[in-house]
Amino acid sequence: MNEYWDRTSYHFLSQAVIFLDIDNAKELVDRAYSAYRKHPAIDTFIIQFVALTAVNYLNCCYHQHADKSYALSTFKFLKDLPPEPAIGLNKLLG
Repeated sequence: MNEYWDRTSYHFLSQAVIFLDIDNAKELVDRAYSAYRKHPAIDTFIIQFVALTAVNYLNCCYHQHADKSYALSTFKFLKDLPPEPAIGLNKLLG
């Protein structure tokens, strides 16, 4: 599978994640996190889309009553994102 993620990929996932079954969402979100960690973005838009993906995924976890293990990696991921003012609210929401 292609592990290349760009601004469009992150943006699409940030919007689509709320419509996915929690297991499918977890798989895609984990892939996005992995791709981001391999190539951390300096593009503010990518950072915003990744952070929005994380928050929307946490919303999915809550509404679909997912096991807390589904959310733990996202809390860590949000905490590890750079101190970028553009994602301050996302980090706070997480």
